[in-house]
Amino acid sequence: MQFVPYVIRRSNAEKITVEITPATQQNLAATKGNPPWQTDWESDYLANPNVDKFAMKIPNGELIALGAYQIAGNKAYVYILYLESAPQSNPTITASGQREYYGIGEAMIAFGIRYSIDNGCRGVVVFDAKTDELAWHYAKDFRAKQIPSGASGGPKRFMLADEDAWNLFSKYLTEEE
Repeated sequence: MQFVPYVIRRSNAEKITVEITPATQQNLAATKGNPPWQTDWESDYLANPNVDKFAMKIPNGELIALGAYQIAGNKAYVYILYLESAPQSNPTITASGQREYYGIGEAMIAFGIRYSIDNGCRGVVVFDAKTDELAWHYAKDFRAKQIPSGASGGPKRFMLADEDAWNLFSKYLTEEE
């Protein structure tokens, strides 16, 4: 079986295979372009050497998302620090609210599950919901389980493990050719 992540182009509902690779300094710097991304991907917080950053690109090389992942809890799980779509697919940035690509977050979380497996963390991922809408989405659509937050009053924290993680991850598996 091979992990083959994809996104959906809004204009024609086409499934587009994406590549997720370690982010380069050029990828991070591109987030300051026009329009700029919401996050400073070159910040001290994300520059931590224990944080691994990955870039999602479509076949023409266009950067459509970044993700920051960290192995945590003595290799018990992968913490997904942050995921962000490029401005044209980020509904909080696009003027019309219409995203160019759908499924970016789901594919990046599935990649986090793969990263967890590859690093001996059994496919367990933990992540925070930035909004109540995202919390509802994670619980309903991914069957993620809410767990105690890292800080009192902090964002709602979720975990995907076992069968729920497998259900999301397996969506992106294909038979090897």
